[in-house]
Amino acid sequence: MRLRQRVAIVTGSSRGIGRAIAQAFAREGAAVALNAARSIAEARTAAAAIERAGGKAIAIEADVGKPAEARALVAEAVEEFGRVDILVNNAGWVDRAQIWQIDEARWDRMMAVHVTGPFVASRAAGELMVRQGGGVILNIGSVRGIEPGGGPLHYNVSKAAVLMLTKCLARDLAPHVRVNAIAPGYTETAFHAERTIAEREQIASRIPIGRFSRPEEIAQIAVFLASDEAAYITGQTIVAAGGLVTG
Repeated sequence: MRLRQRVAIVTGSSRGIGRAIAQAFAREGAAVALNAARSIAEARTAAAAIERAGGKAIAIEADVGKPAEARALVAEAVEEFGRVDILVNNAGWVDRAQIWQIDEARWDRMMAVHVTGPFVASRAAGELMVRQGGGVILNIGSVRGIEPGGGPLHYNVSKAAVLMLTKCLARDLAPHVRVNAIAPGYTETAFHAERTIAEREQIASRIPIGRFSRPEEIAQIAVFLASDEAAYITGQTIVAAGGLVTG
């Protein structure tokens, strides 16, 4: 087990990529604090499933877009498990508004969830990790932070900021804490579930590998980056887009 005796916090882990990462970490021996704001019941269900399988997990309700709640999330996980070794900033906000529909409230909410929340949680967890002598932070970005495609402006800008946040955190928290990012492309999550079959086929035709990724595939990258196998990797973004976008 590559993550035995480690404690991980995974934000936005009630479903999709976050849930897959939490499950993969638990299978590798980590105690996991799952998190959600609006879908906490699903996070509790996922945590219960991990417990039934012999792992350790709790679910913590917190809106990481609110700094006080982001800090409280880290504190509660530490209170429960005694330490924190891995933080995955995965929580996201979906809003497909186009440029003329993006008012200040929408802009602020996108930046709060994707940029401010990860910064606040990373600083809180990073301080503990430095005192412990080590730790790992993973930020879940997007290929839309590299190449805009058809993504909404405020979403793309926030994800580009995540990639720069990763580089800066890696610099400022070295040598004790490694910080990396994963930039998934089209993935089989609820975000794309509403698309028609024709739309999905059209998208898949543009992906060199020919299909959407599965959340479990992104989770395996997270396991590697969180493990000692990646001990000399920091400040990097791993693009997992089937060749659609290269880093």
